[in-house]
Amino acid sequence: MKKSEKVQNIKQIIWFNLFIGIYNLYMFNELNSIFHLVLGSMNIGVWVFCREKYLNLSLATLLKGKKIKQK
Repeated sequence: MKKSEKVQNIKQIIWFNLFIGIYNLYMFNELNSIFHLVLGSMNIGVWVFCREKYLNLSLATLLKGKKIKQK
């Protein structure tokens, strides 16, 4: 497996963690299950802490992009 394929797989896994985390928080709301709260929080945590490294997605880069386009 090439390095570019590995990076692409990691990007997909990070987004998948976000969606599964949101679903688990929904299940926590419906079932009042602490397990789903913990699991959902951990999944969303993976997205939060890995998004800048692999997805190049951060609030600072989004704000910089808007300021550059306005000039």
